[in-house]
Amino acid sequence: MWFETFITWIRVGENILTVAQLAAAFITALATLALWRVTRVLAVETSELAKMTSRPFVVCGIESSLADPTALNLVVRNTGNAAAFDIKAKITPPLPQANGTTGEDQTETLVDVSYLPPGRVLSRQGVMTRDVYDIKFNVEISWASYPSSLDRETLIYIFEGRDGFNGGFIEKGMHEIANELEKIRKLLPK
Repeated sequence: MWFETFITWIRVGENILTVAQLAAAFITALATLALWRVTRVLAVETSELAKMTSRPFVVCGIESSLADPTALNLVVRNTGNAAAFDIKAKITPPLPQANGTTGEDQTETLVDVSYLPPGRVLSRQGVMTRDVYDIKFNVEISWASYPSSLDRETLIYIFEGRDGFNGGFIEKGMHEIANELEKIRKLLPK
């Protein structure tokens, strides 16, 4: 009975317009709620992304040296967008010295850096490729975003001696460039 009354009521021209306006208002309200939810999620994620991109991020590893194609350097690199303070790295097993020896009582290599600006690289120790090529090193590195801060970020990972080795194929050291210039100079007529 009520259904027939509703059908009769809706057939009147003004009432159809009222029902259409009511449906449009309901759909608009649902779209507004959905837009509010999406905007809120986007604002939270944008805020989190801004925090992540304005922080330091420090890693260390072994890279080929510019001085000698068979030498590697232990480097500490700040790949983040803010300065890192009080950097402490522990590398196990210990890196050998440039002559290939390690201390018998040494179980790890410790690296301490007080300050590293964003985008900077700091070379700490040289090793020969033959001494570390097939060794896996465990690294635990931590840093603070502010001087003397107790809140520290820590990163633990493994790298191999061969990860940063390019054997001088990509870059030539300054002494190699000087040697080649000397050869060219000797070939030129006087």
